[in-house]
Order: sequence, then C-alpha cells, then structure tokens
Amino acid sequence: MDKQKKSILRKLKLGMALAAVLAAAVLVKPTTALAFNVTPIEMVEMYTTSGTPVYATPDVFSPVVVYIDRFTNVRVYGITDNGFYQVDLNGTFYIPGPFMVSQIQPEKTEKQKALEDLEDFAEAYRMQLEFMESYSSTFALVDVTGDGIPELFDAEGKEIYTYYDKRPVMIYYSENPVKFYYSKKENKLLGKYTWNKKDIWEVYYKDTSLLPWGQFKCVGTATSPTKDAPVVTRDYTNNAETRADLYNILKNKLSL
Repeated sequence: MDKQKKSILRKLKLGMALAAVLAAAVLVKPTTALAFNVTPIEMVEMYTTSGTPVYATPDVFSPVVVYIDRFTNVRVYGITDNGFYQVDLNGTFYIPGPFMVSQIQPEKTEKQKALEDLEDFAEAYRMQLEFMESYSSTFALVDVTGDGIPELFDAEGKEIYTYYDKRPVMIYYSENPVKFYYSKKENKLLGKYTWNKKDIWEVYYKDTSLLPWGQFKCVGTATSPTKDAPVVTRDYTNNAETRADLYNILKNKLSL
C-alpha cells in the first residue's frame, strides 16, 4: 500500500474516532446541576408523594441520596430555577417539584370516581336494564352496601347488580323471590322470602373471597326489620324513557 493510501486511511480512522467521541459527548447527560440558583422562600411545610427521591444537588442525573415514603412532612425553604425544592432534612437537600404537594389529598371515594366517569357509569346500568326489560318492568336504585354507589334491584328481588371496574356485576342470585330491607343503623342488608307458607328472614354481607369485586352472601337468619330498616322499594319504570335519563338520575343520587 503506497503512502497516499495509508494517509487517506489514517485520516478516515481519525475522522471516525472523532465522530464517535462527539456522539458520546452528546448522549452522555451532564453530571452537574443545570441550574443552581436558589430563590429563598419563607419556611413552609409540604408533603411527599409516593417514592419521593431526595438529591444532594438539584440535578435529576445526580445520585439519589434516599427515597422518602408517601405523605412525609418536609420543611421547604427555597426553590431552584430548574424546579427543585430546597428542603431541610437534617441538612440541605433537593426534591423535584412534581414529587411535592402542599396538602394531602384524601383518596377518592367510589362515589367520586363514579361522578368523574358518569357517562360510562350510566351506560353500564343502561345496558343491564335492557337485559332485564323482558322480566322486570320496575327496578330500584339504592345504595345498600354503603360505598356511595347505588345497587340495581329487579322487580322480584331475584338479582342485585352493582358497578365495579366499569361493568355491572351480578352479586346475588336466588331462585326464591327475595324482598330486601336495609338497616342503616346496623349496616346490614336483610332479605325475606316465603318457604312452606312461612316468612324466612336472612342477613347478607358483601363477600370478596371468591370474586375481587364482591358478591352478597347469606350469613345467617335474621329477625324482621325495625323502623330503621325500610323495605327497598322499586320505584323506577324500566322503559326506554327512564333508561335514556339514567345520567341525570345517577347524577342526582351521587351528588346528594
């Protein structure tokens, strides 16, 4: 190989090596904070979210000193121009802004979740009522489990439907027509049916041992209900007009 070719190859290799170094330099994140200017603020108390990382410097590419559990009270006395809170944890440390909240937000109830997703919620019940139309001309919409979500009773009391994970679920079935009562004082669902010309009273609890969303399970006999256990009346007509208005019916119930 002559000198000219060797020179060209040498230059090519040097060029490729230089390109590789430049590419690596672009891909490697900086190890120092991109911004370190801190604006002092009056000492306030804030709360961490789940798995909050704590840094020695305001830089997400620097090592994490420790992770803090959710709802830990932290004293904040500064904020950096790249969005970190300067905190006092027996020393000065930094926490990214998105991991801090000014107050603890309580977990949303099932009722609140249903209100936020009311269109799907109403459609689930509408679909179930269409299935029931051939044998149930009336129905009840009552919260008998105390979770804020109304259950759906058919005309004879054979089946109860409720709303879990964006779908209606049958959570009780009996061949004997059952008339349901609910005791708010005892938080118990009572059922009555007739057998050999005698009224049989039973008490039901929600059971999640077999189904993750729960079903009602008879746990024993009961006495007749007192004044605080009124019968669940079926005061809605299962027709197209009522089903079309389910959104407003549910909104009214969930907003009480």
